[in-house]
Amino acid sequence: MKDLNEYSAAELDKLLAEEGWHTPLQPVRRQQLKLWQQWVFWGLRIYVVIMCVIVLWAFTSGMHA
Repeated sequence: MKDLNEYSAAELDKLLAEEGWHTPLQPVRRQQLKLWQQWVFWGLRIYVVIMCVIVLWAFTSGMHA
C-alpha cells in the first residue's frame, strides 16, 4: 500500500471521483425520538448523576477514614 504522498494528483482525483468524495453529503437533521426513548435517555441521565454522587461520596468518605 502506497502512502498518500506517493500518489499523483491525477490518481487522487480519479480515486476521489470513484469513491464519490466530490459529491456533497446529505444534510443531517435531528431525529425526533419516541416518548419511550426520551424516558430511557432521561433515566440514563439520572442514573449517571446518581452514580457520580455515589462515587464522590465513597471517595470523600474514604479520604476521611
